[in-house]
Amino acid sequence: MKTISFINIKGGVAKTTSAIAFATLLAYEHNKRVLLLDCDKQGNATTALIKSTEISGLTTADLLLDKSADIHDAIISTEYGIDLIPADFNLLEANRKVLFETTSREFRLKRHLERISDKYDYCIIDCPPDVNIGVTNALAASDYVLIPIRADSYGFNGLNYTFDAVQEAQEINPDLKIAGCFLTMLQSNTLLAIAARTSLSQVGEYEMSSYIRNSTKVGESTFADPLIISAPRSSVAEDYRELLKEFLERINANV
Repeated sequence: MKTISFINIKGGVAKTTSAIAFATLLAYEHNKRVLLLDCDKQGNATTALIKSTEISGLTTADLLLDKSADIHDAIISTEYGIDLIPADFNLLEANRKVLFETTSREFRLKRHLERISDKYDYCIIDCPPDVNIGVTNALAASDYVLIPIRADSYGFNGLNYTFDAVQEAQEINPDLKIAGCFLTMLQSNTLLAIAARTSLSQVGEYEMSSYIRNSTKVGESTFADPLIISAPRSSVAEDYRELLKEFLERINANV
């Protein structure tokens, strides 16, 4: 199982949209077995896939708090062919409690996920705009990191802190790799787009040529089915196909 975390400590950069797009593309169009792990206390990925705020089983918070919890009790099979480990605001308290523990606190999600590694081809982790013990757990369990960056002057704020968080995680997970940084919400053929691409070039080898254009279809999909399902022929869906293709080419070239 390959595990991919979408991370940026800057909020509003389309982490959740990107995580769900990758999960649905891999499941629907690549016939892969996909698990999406929601690591964000806001639970937006959760409500996007199950359209409910009521969670009857375990959540990511439970997996962080209880090393003996059965991860199978946290997995929800969604109508979209993607399995989900949900999250809610209980993650706030879980992060606080685990932070003050001293025993293997960074590897709890990794150990849970190892028990089901033969069940899935990919695990996609949607991280919050934060650096906390839950994010450290996500990075400790991941093979790759993808960093979405909103294509405006504010989108690059805090990028260095995101890189620092990944580099610190690489000390406990030497196999963790930054697969790339990509622009989101880009207004094509504008001076802003040119400026954003120039700024992105400063990340060097991590720059991805694929980018995600701005589209009302993204917002509309939050009231309906995930983007790849509700608007499969939209420009933004095509952008995510290109991004996934570039990502797969990158990681396969490094195998």
